[in-house]
Amino acid sequence: MGESQPDIDYRALFRGSPAGMVALSPELVIMDVSDAYLAATMRTREELVGRPLFEAFPDNPADPAAGGVAALDDSLQRVLRDGVTDMMAIQKYDIPRPGGGFETRYWAPVSAPVFGPDARLAYVVHRVEDVTAYVQGRQEEAGPGERADQLETEAFDRSRLQEQHRTLQALADSLDTAVIGCDTTGRPVLSNEAARTLTGDRLRGAPAEQWPRRLHLHEPDGRPLSATDHPLVRALHGEHVRDAEVVMRPPGAPPRIFRMHGRPVTGRPGLAAVVTMHDVTVHRRTARLKECELQVGKIISAAAPTDDVMTHVVRVIGAMTGWEATEFWTVDEVAQVLRRTTCWAAPGRDLPCRLPDPLPAYRGLPGRAWRTQQPAWTTDLSADAGQAADWGPLRAALAVPVPSGSDMLGVLVCYSDTPEVPDDTRTALLTGIGAQVGGFLERRRAQSLAAELDRTRDEFIALVGHELRTPLTNVQSYADFLLDDPGVAGDHRQMLEVIHRNAASLQTVVAKLLDVAGLRSGHIDLHLDRTDLAEIVRAAARNARTGDGITVDVNAPAAVPVDGDPHRLRQVVDELLHNALTWATDGSTVGITVHTDEHATTLAVSNTGNRIPAQERAHLFDLFFRGDAARHCGVPGAGLGLTLARAIVEQHGGSISVNDPAESATVFTVRLPTRLPRTADGR
Repeated sequence: MGESQPDIDYRALFRGSPAGMVALSPELVIMDVSDAYLAATMRTREELVGRPLFEAFPDNPADPAAGGVAALDDSLQRVLRDGVTDMMAIQKYDIPRPGGGFETRYWAPVSAPVFGPDARLAYVVHRVEDVTAYVQGRQEEAGPGERADQLETEAFDRSRLQEQHRTLQALADSLDTAVIGCDTTGRPVLSNEAARTLTGDRLRGAPAEQWPRRLHLHEPDGRPLSATDHPLVRALHGEHVRDAEVVMRPPGAPPRIFRMHGRPVTGRPGLAAVVTMHDVTVHRRTARLKECELQVGKIISAAAPTDDVMTHVVRVIGAMTGWEATEFWTVDEVAQVLRRTTCWAAPGRDLPCRLPDPLPAYRGLPGRAWRTQQPAWTTDLSADAGQAADWGPLRAALAVPVPSGSDMLGVLVCYSDTPEVPDDTRTALLTGIGAQVGGFLERRRAQSLAAELDRTRDEFIALVGHELRTPLTNVQSYADFLLDDPGVAGDHRQMLEVIHRNAASLQTVVAKLLDVAGLRSGHIDLHLDRTDLAEIVRAAARNARTGDGITVDVNAPAAVPVDGDPHRLRQVVDELLHNALTWATDGSTVGITVHTDEHATTLAVSNTGNRIPAQERAHLFDLFFRGDAARHCGVPGAGLGLTLARAIVEQHGGSISVNDPAESATVFTVRLPTRLPRTADGR
C-alpha cells in the first residue's frame, strides 16, 4: 500500500489501443494515431502526424456524391464549439490506397473533447470503427433489387434521424432558456445556443461541483452557492428540482437572477441529468421596483418631518432595488443650483461624494437631469462629462427628475458598482417613484405655506382684536356714563344709544375673533367636564328669539352625558340655532335632534327655507364668509358664527357638516365623542 505507483507511458498506451484512434489539435491537425488506426487506413505514422486531417484524408474525387469530409467536419466543429461528445451514424468515407486511387470504406465514428488543466479544450480524440465488411456483407446477402431497397431504406432512416436531430437542436437553440445536459460527473455533453452564450467555455470539462465557482453563482441572500445546493448536483443524486433561484454575480458585470430546474435522466447512455436556467432578472427587478413604489407610498403618507421622510425614502429606494448608493438633490430656484439633501450607501460602502455641493445646473449627471427634465443614464461615471475623475467602486448611475407639474423640485440619483445597460422598464418605474416623491414634496410645501398663512392670520386677528378691544371698551363706558345723565334727551340720547349698541356689537365681533384665533392656535383651553348636552340644547331653545310663528322643536333623551366644556358647547348650539332661525320661513319649525350611543353623540339642527347654493356650501365655515343672500338681504353678521362653531367642535375632537343642498331642509350636523380619551394625568 505504501509503495509508489509505477509510471504509465500514456503514449504507448494510446498507440497500442485496439481501437482505431487519432488525436487532433483544436485546429484539426493530426497529433498522434494508434497502431490500429494506421492498420485500418493503410498509412504510416510519418505520413499522418503533423498534417491537417482533411488534407491527409480528402474526399474521393471520383465520387461526385462523396460527403465524408463535410459530415465529419460538422461533427468535429460541434465538439470544438460545444465541448461535447458527438457520435455519427455509419458514414461512407473512401480512403486513399498506397499505390494510388481510393478504396471504399464504411466507418462508425465518434469524437470526444479532451480538456487540459485550465479547462480549455486541448485535444479531440476521434475514434473510428471500420464496418465495411459488415455493410458489404449485408449487401451481398440480399439480391440486387432487395439490396438496393435495403440501402435506400437505411439511407432514409439515417437521413430521418439526422433531420430529427437537427430539428431538435434548432428547437433547443430557439429557446431563451439555457439547457445543459451532463454526464454522471456533471460535465456538459450537450447544450443549446442560450447555454453556450451564457456560459461560454467556462464549463468545459468542469464537474458539477465546480459550476458555482466558475459561474459565480450565489444564493438570493448574497451567500455563495455551495456545491451541495447546486441544482445539477441535486439532480445527479436523483432529485427533481424546480424553481431554485440563483444569482450570477460575475466580476465587472451586473448581477443576473436565474430560475433553475434540474432532473435526472435515465435510459440515455452518457446523459445523466439535465438542467435549465431561465433569466428572470427583469421580472424580479420589476417586482422589486413595484414593491419599492408601494413602500415609498407608505413612507410619504406618514406624518414625520420632511427631512426624515426623504432620508427614509432614499434608503428604501437604494436597498430594495439593488443600487449601491442613492442620493437626493433639491433644486434651489433662487440660486439656480442643486443642493444635496440626503444620501445613502449599502452596508460596507461609502458614497464618494465627489460632486461639489451646491452643484450648478450644467454640472454632472444630476445637473443634466435637472436641465433636460428627463431621466439620464451614464454607463461610465469616470468618463462622463462633468463627473469627478475618481468614483471608487461605483461604475454607472441613473438620475431621475423629481417634478411637480412643470416645476422641478429635485433629482434622485442611483449608483451601481457594475457596468449597467440602460433599460426602459427600470427607468420608467423609477421615474414613477420620482413623480410620487415630487407630489409628496409639493403637498408638504403647500401644507407648510397653509400653516404659515393660518398662523399669520391668527396672529393678525389677535393683534387687531386686542387693539380694538380697549378703545371699544372706552367708547361703551363713556356712552353708558352719558346715558346715565337725565339731562341728555331727544336726539342726543338717541345718538348715544346707537353708539352704545354698535360698540356692543363690535365687542361681540372682537370677542368671536379672539375666540376663533385662540381656539385654532390652541391658546384657549377647554374646561372639560361630564356635561348633559340635552339640557344645554333645551336651555338654548328656551332662550331663542323666535318670531313670525316660527317654533323650535327639541327631540332629545332626558339626559345625554358627554365630555365637554358646557360654556363652549352652548356657544355651538346658540350659533346653529341662531343661523336656523335667521333663514327659517314664516310659520315653520326649527328642529333640534340629539341622539347618542357609547361611542358618539350627534346633534342636528334643521330648518326649511332658502336652500344653500351648491357653490357656497364648501365655504360656509370659512372665516368672514357671507353668502350672496346674506349680503343682498341685509342680514346682520360678520361671517364668524359658523367658523367659531367649527373651531369649538374640532377642539372637542368632533366634526361639523351640512347636508346636500338638493335636500328639502338644511341640516347642520355635529358629531362629538361621547367620552374623550384620558390623558396621562387622568384628565
